[in-house]
Amino acid sequence: MAESASGVAGTGRLRGKAAVVTGAAKGIGRATAELFAREGARLVVTDVDEAGLVSLRERLAGAEVEAVVGDVSVVEDAGRMIRTSVERFGRIDILVANAGVIPLNNIVDAKPEDWDHVMAVDGRGMFLTCKYAVEAMLQSGGGSIVCLSSISGMAGQKEQSTYGPAKFVATGITKHLAVEWAERGIRVNAVAPGTIQTEALAPIPESYKAPMKAAHPIGRFGEPSEVANAILFLASDEASFITGAILPVDGGYLAQ
Repeated sequence: MAESASGVAGTGRLRGKAAVVTGAAKGIGRATAELFAREGARLVVTDVDEAGLVSLRERLAGAEVEAVVGDVSVVEDAGRMIRTSVERFGRIDILVANAGVIPLNNIVDAKPEDWDHVMAVDGRGMFLTCKYAVEAMLQSGGGSIVCLSSISGMAGQKEQSTYGPAKFVATGITKHLAVEWAERGIRVNAVAPGTIQTEALAPIPESYKAPMKAAHPIGRFGEPSEVANAILFLASDEASFITGAILPVDGGYLAQ
């Protein structure tokens, strides 16, 4: 693998593995795609942001990468994301179900359509991509799925009336699929990030961000690369006896 993504060569922990990363154009998804590429994975990267995917592909020069522009909440798009890996690489070994939206609202201000939108992307989208990945993995002898939950999917928070419940869906999908498919060689785990320094954080008011930063015992927000490292571990064969786990990557937030 070329060192284009960071200047640091990987150790080949995913060499030869075929991986699909949804929501890969920015933030945690982009950091994960870059790390996977350095570790030797053959990648399908997906997002609704076509320009972001073009930029990512340029950054991953030297890796085997296919880009799919699509919406995980749309049946045809979600199916195409998984089929692209099977058609290009002959299989799918890893799915990182990362695509999501992060609205900030209380239940009084939230509109019914806000609920529908976040549940469509964060909930239905995760269900669809996991469904099609499991179907493909059953044909090739197993695989590893890593879902993106959140501290908001593990504990209650203010201003999370739509996003938080959607992340509880992610936690639930992870646990139920892990039990359902363990005997067929499919592991399903999740990471639960704390507040991460991504593009989505930028427009959030400082009046919300300051107390959130203080609520993380480490005293800062996380970096996308720190979440990507946890995803890599769960996706890799190093985690071969781990399934159904929700791994906090949260600077100690949930330990309180």
